[in-house]
Amino acid sequence: MLDLFVDYITPACPVCGASTFMRVDPDRLKEWQDGAFVQVAFPEMTDDQRELLVTGTHPECWDKLFVNEDPF
Repeated sequence: MLDLFVDYITPACPVCGASTFMRVDPDRLKEWQDGAFVQVAFPEMTDDQRELLVTGTHPECWDKLFVNEDPF
């Protein structure tokens, strides 16, 4: 069976330093790498997944970065 996804290694997380493997559609990955906004190229992803893709920041690490921030 033909695999319709490719492995993408995220940048290293700025908090913990770990990279993450993500399985993504290669056509959408190319669209994003060619300049499309990540939310346009990957509309099915959550905000957390897109943040991980772009910056490598895990949701729990994001929370550590902004632990004392007031959201509004």
